[in-house]
Amino acid sequence: MNSTTKQGSTRFVQSMRKNAIIVMVLVIISLFPSCQKQRTVVSNDNVADSTLTVAYINKVYVKDPARAILLADSAQQTGAMPGWQADSLRAKMCLDGYYDLNQSITYALNALSNDSVQSNPQRHLNILTMITQIEVSLGRYSECIQFCDEGTALAQQLGDNHQASRLMLNAGYSMYFMKEKRKGLDYMLQARDRLARMRDFEPMRSLSYCYGQLMNCLWVDNTSEAIRYGKMREALLDSIEQHISPLPEGYLDTQRALTFSKMADFHALQKKFSEARAYEQKFLKTNLSKTARGNQLIFDYYCTIGNFPRIEQTYHQSLPYWAHKDTFCTRYASVLGMLTNAYQSQGMMQKALDYRTRQVRIKDSLLIRENENEALRLSAIYQTHDKEIALEKKRADARHYLLLAVAALTLFVLACAFAVYYYRQQVRIHRKNMLLISQMDALEQESKRKEQEAESKEQETRSQKPESEPSLSSHPSPLPPHLSPLNPQPSPVNSAATSTTSQRRTQLVQLFRQIIDEDEAYLQPDFSREKLQQMMNVSKNSLTPILHEALGDVANLSDYINSKRIAHACQLLRQQPQMTIDNIALESGFSTTRNFRRCFKNQTGMSPVEYRESMLADDTENAW
Repeated sequence: MNSTTKQGSTRFVQSMRKNAIIVMVLVIISLFPSCQKQRTVVSNDNVADSTLTVAYINKVYVKDPARAILLADSAQQTGAMPGWQADSLRAKMCLDGYYDLNQSITYALNALSNDSVQSNPQRHLNILTMITQIEVSLGRYSECIQFCDEGTALAQQLGDNHQASRLMLNAGYSMYFMKEKRKGLDYMLQARDRLARMRDFEPMRSLSYCYGQLMNCLWVDNTSEAIRYGKMREALLDSIEQHISPLPEGYLDTQRALTFSKMADFHALQKKFSEARAYEQKFLKTNLSKTARGNQLIFDYYCTIGNFPRIEQTYHQSLPYWAHKDTFCTRYASVLGMLTNAYQSQGMMQKALDYRTRQVRIKDSLLIRENENEALRLSAIYQTHDKEIALEKKRADARHYLLLAVAALTLFVLACAFAVYYYRQQVRIHRKNMLLISQMDALEQESKRKEQEAESKEQETRSQKPESEPSLSSHPSPLPPHLSPLNPQPSPVNSAATSTTSQRRTQLVQLFRQIIDEDEAYLQPDFSREKLQQMMNVSKNSLTPILHEALGDVANLSDYINSKRIAHACQLLRQQPQMTIDNIALESGFSTTRNFRRCFKNQTGMSPVEYRESMLADDTENAW
């Protein structure tokens, strides 16, 4: 019995183990697709909602840019962050540290085309400012100036002095490297003066960036002036550290590393090697100096002092920095030129020749790009000239139209004066006619009175004869009061005319409602009061009382038509979520999307995009 019991319990345990293993395998198979999907989004990390925020993603970017961008992708896919905000965040992260400028401009342009950005002027301005900075970093100066012009007009409209200063700075930097140095420098100095008057962190951060751009521009032509701006930037960073808290993680370290590396190179160019070494030591104490970007920054200094071992070491350690960048740029060409000189000084001619060949290819590409930019600049000048000619033509046309308007107004005044004169003449003639009619009535009444007196005298004469018998004709029976000439009955002609007019107006009101409600004529963009008048075949004066009766409490026909169109647009926004705003505006009878957005905002209190989002949110809640 004991052995049988043991064998039974052993078999039971084995069967339980098999069942447990089968259940675990089925659970793993069922969970594998979701795990695989999460790995593709955020690289084997468990993502919680608290990690899909801008602050957390920016914190992750300082140490792991690739993972930060994946977190932004996941935030957009899970709906924790709207698409425009995710694109803006990715563009900024790719811009900071020059991580991937080509990808940065792609994200920024995607954000700019979003409806939420286009409908919000402040978001639109922020994205435009970031795009100009990316274009400057890419060396595409003509494109930068075009975006600066658009952003400056918007900044002036919003009264945003900070963003206007940033745009002026980027435009000036672009002009400086497009062979307009004086004009570009004036723009940058104006931006510096405007930013220096602001005491918040963002303007001070922009002022530090302004000092860095001035150092980049002036170090060739005026190294002493570049050093002066470097000292001003160093003092500004110390002031930010003392007076502003908290600061973004790694901000001061990065800004100081940028400043110290340039200051070391500038002092070395002036043969002030002790000051250069002091700034080199300051740079080596920063965290950025231990990265590929930091090695790229200090590379110029080692080339200036001719320290070949450090040149070679620094270049190879900076190669990861160039992995995400377009190497067809001025900076990389200058790096190759410095490497060529360094290897020539060491007698390593083959490597020097290789670097020189690569540098020549890059410079050829840059020359082509520069020629294209110059062509774009000249094209912009010609376009500006054409715009001025077109503007002058518009002014001449405006003056011509003004003269026509004055002439038309004069004719209108004369016509009104003639109409008043004609009206007064008609009133005077009417009064004369009425006077004549009244005189004729008086004469007729007097004639009747005399006839009655004559008849009465004749009757009295006959009544005096005794032999005369009473005559029926001599004593006519009096007429009933309702048949007396003194009590005339109302003419049936007038009441019939009044009834016909009322029926005609009722028919026209029904025709108006048929045109609006059944035929939906208001969906035609050119539908107007004149066209309605033609469709109903009535005069302008006859249409006014008809509209007054048909519209009810609505002030005018334009408001009534716009309310019908907005109601139709709301129906399309609910039923056709895939339709674009432009198509909905056109389908609803609006001639322009701008007019549609304005009317929609006035009647509903929200934009079309916000209305659609609220409808989708309500549908989602109802579904749950």
